[in-house]
Amino acid sequence: MSAAMKAAIKTKLRSIAALSVLPMVFMGTAAYMHHNAPASVGNLGTALLLLPDSRPASDPAVRVWLDAAAEEGVHLGIVHDSEFLNPMRGSHLSEAVIVPDQIHRVCNDALVGALYSFVAAGGKLMVVYDACTYDLNGNFTKGQSRLSDLVGIAYALYDQYKTDCIAWGSIWGKAKAMADLEIPPGKYIPAEPSAQGGFHAVSLANTADAAKARADTFIFRRYQYGDVDYPAFRTEGKFAGTELLGSPAGVVAGVHQHGAGTALFANLPLAYLETRTDGLLLHSFVHYFAINLARAPYLAAVPDGVGGLIFNWHIDGGSAIRYLDKLWAAGIFNNGPFSIHFTAGPDVDAPHDGKGLDLDHNPRAQQLVRDFESHGDAIGSHGGWIHNYFGTSLDDNNESTFAPYIQWNVNSLEHASGERMLEYSAPVGNHPEWVTRWLERNGFIAYYFTGDSGMAPTHVYRDEHRDADSIWAFPILHMGKYAALEEMGFDDLPDSEVRNWLFQITDFTANSRSARLVYTHPLAAVRYLQPLEAFLQHARELNQQGNFRWYTMTSLAEFLNTREKVEWNMAAPVAEGGNATLIASIPSPKSLEHFTWILPRGLYREPKVERGSATIRNDGENWLIIAGNCRRLEVRFRNPATAIQLAKDGDQ
Repeated sequence: MSAAMKAAIKTKLRSIAALSVLPMVFMGTAAYMHHNAPASVGNLGTALLLLPDSRPASDPAVRVWLDAAAEEGVHLGIVHDSEFLNPMRGSHLSEAVIVPDQIHRVCNDALVGALYSFVAAGGKLMVVYDACTYDLNGNFTKGQSRLSDLVGIAYALYDQYKTDCIAWGSIWGKAKAMADLEIPPGKYIPAEPSAQGGFHAVSLANTADAAKARADTFIFRRYQYGDVDYPAFRTEGKFAGTELLGSPAGVVAGVHQHGAGTALFANLPLAYLETRTDGLLLHSFVHYFAINLARAPYLAAVPDGVGGLIFNWHIDGGSAIRYLDKLWAAGIFNNGPFSIHFTAGPDVDAPHDGKGLDLDHNPRAQQLVRDFESHGDAIGSHGGWIHNYFGTSLDDNNESTFAPYIQWNVNSLEHASGERMLEYSAPVGNHPEWVTRWLERNGFIAYYFTGDSGMAPTHVYRDEHRDADSIWAFPILHMGKYAALEEMGFDDLPDSEVRNWLFQITDFTANSRSARLVYTHPLAAVRYLQPLEAFLQHARELNQQGNFRWYTMTSLAEFLNTREKVEWNMAAPVAEGGNATLIASIPSPKSLEHFTWILPRGLYREPKVERGSATIRNDGENWLIIAGNCRRLEVRFRNPATAIQLAKDGDQ
């Protein structure tokens, strides 16, 4: 055999040997990929927050999202880009994925393609503001966002507009969109067309101006200042979906069908706004996406799933007593229970002016505190001893000077009531961060808050960090720029406007099964006595129907702190056609009693309590699973459909 032939044979043998190894290589690679693939989500209804691989779940910017979801009662997990791109993940990790603003601007083409495929296969996707608008070099992608076709509108048009590709302006929408997003009445008011295009708010104080409002178009407003502008990417073209919100920039929010799935476009910096004490929109979109679109089960944030109001009364000085007497005589305080807060010191505007309540030396004021307490109202501390002086003097750097004023007020109220103070309100709404920390250190669990207006009780974020761990902020409701009744009185708002708003917020909390805070002072309550009496009568009627309750800040904060200890999941069927099970537990000695899970009847069928105790109700669209006095609860549902199955069947 020649040397050339021997060499050819050796080469062929080496090739055969190499080919024989390839199956083992492929098997090893597959095993590695499977080992490193994320586990399938066994908790039905869990949405996933898509993060860059470099971003840990412990990052404060991520915690903003996780906290919002927890407060809304839905499960939000974490998935990193490499996990989402892993071919061994199966058809889907979850039926719902959120791509957040700020922390996921940079995105490669592979991930963009995977997002398109995810939605086309039936998934639900929420794209937020600047998510995936940058290339790997940290620059805006050419022309427009690569997700434009997915969300149904061209946006992030940097090449065309440069730095003007983001525009600030008012936000408007239809009544249905406001209801679907659970925006409370008063956060939006009627609007009329603007000469510059778009819309502007009508004056609630001017009947003729209010009559110009366009039917079924409403615009966002903020407390005290009225107008509020938000940043949004300019959009171009006709939106290929259902528009929820608009602005001078174009489409601010909308829902677009892509293949068998749905993309929700939220063209607003939701997480950024949350860290600037404007968190309503983040919570609204998380709730809408998870519950309305993905149809996830959720844990209600009110006992027994019954919504209601916290009526917070502020007693600033000695002049309030005669108005309180009139309100007692009119039967106003036969309702409730309410949260009633006092500034207890002898002065109001300045030291030694003698205008204060002077609780320590005022028998009539002391009797009022005892009367409210015996009625079941919660007594709270309204700031620091000298109402206006304290409220106008606080800043971020004078804790050492003014913390004693808070303590003096607390001491006086605890002496008069015989009870520990647990709730607080800030005079003139001035509430620096140090006040929250002081309150939490001293055992308070709730405080009134003029930031985050329109929201349910929440944990406040400022500049990407949470103010405190266990104390709850109770943001105010407002009607346009007005919150307290006396502010409405200053502009002489008609009784009918005030009455309508009070009815609307009552119905809103009942229908949304949530809680909100409304506040006033005694003087204005006397001015608007007839609207107030009608409002309280309406609340009584809803209460008799089982659809409304009065809460105090203390009672609801205690409930919410216990709620954070509840562990629950919706266990998926182990096989197709099997049963899903709601499993909930709470550590001893707490009980699950009054905690309520709400699930869509179209997905979850024939509930049956397997362990623990619960009352099962339905409101036509949803099951309400209301836990009894037990520490573990298991409720089985027969053969649950999935949101993707329903989408493919054309049920959505």
